[in-house]
Amino acid sequence: MLQFRPIELSDRDMVQGYLREKDIPGDQYSFGNLFIWRNVYHAEICEEEGFLYVKSGPPGDCDFMCPMGSGDLKAAVNKLREWCRENGCHFRMRWVPANEKALLETLFPGMLQITYDRDHADYIYERERLRTLAGRKLQSKRNFVNRIKKQNWSYEPITLENMPECQQVQQAWCRENNHCVEGGPKEESCAVQQAFRHFNDLGFSGGCVRLDGKVIAYTIGEPLNSDTFIVHIEKALSGIPGAYPLINQQFVEHAMEGFTYVNREDDTGDEGLRKAKLSYDPCRLFEDYVIEFAREEG
Repeated sequence: MLQFRPIELSDRDMVQGYLREKDIPGDQYSFGNLFIWRNVYHAEICEEEGFLYVKSGPPGDCDFMCPMGSGDLKAAVNKLREWCRENGCHFRMRWVPANEKALLETLFPGMLQITYDRDHADYIYERERLRTLAGRKLQSKRNFVNRIKKQNWSYEPITLENMPECQQVQQAWCRENNHCVEGGPKEESCAVQQAFRHFNDLGFSGGCVRLDGKVIAYTIGEPLNSDTFIVHIEKALSGIPGAYPLINQQFVEHAMEGFTYVNREDDTGDEGLRKAKLSYDPCRLFEDYVIEFAREEG
């Protein structure tokens, strides 16, 4: 039976090997994302016979990614089903991209229950549009950026020297938004702390914006696949019009040269976040699916 264990920083090269082979532009297919959220979502992995298995969730309520690797995918999925039977866990795969969904439908004809997970669909943008903010749909963003650029502002990459100032922005954002409480917001703060703590080891890059010498916004991301860069975290102080559009535009301009697309992750079903992400006019949503077995074989 599969033997899962907690994901560790030393797993980065191994896991990224599987992720590079898949070349999927979804946020779950990022080692950095898996690692910084590992404690919140109880992320565990197992490598066996050419496949990587990823499990999250507490005992008895697990979610799995579709097994990654080369070989017999049907046998790999059946290993997960066996693990679920042995551990009293309902089988459920999340974050399954459309191409993997189609393959699984051929491997398990008439047996699957498939649900489109809109709340976890990633927003994908054209990098050049986010850089220039060209076009009528982005005019308001462009106006905000131009307005703040008339002030005493500057952009710089995140370094060990300015990281404490970025962390102060995070702490202030927490206080302003009452986000240091139990539940999801507190969990996000834990993930952000992990991102800062292991910034260099995870291969992250980031940027921050100063206004009158004070850091007012920061962002962190990493290359996701061959043509897409992913933004994991973006925070700005409240009461500063244009801070978010500016840090977004500047990070795209300075850190993402050579990439065609930008993944700004999902909205988790939050209405305000959905409106904000749609306002940047994504070129598409990266759709993923939840897959369960409607019936068992035999």
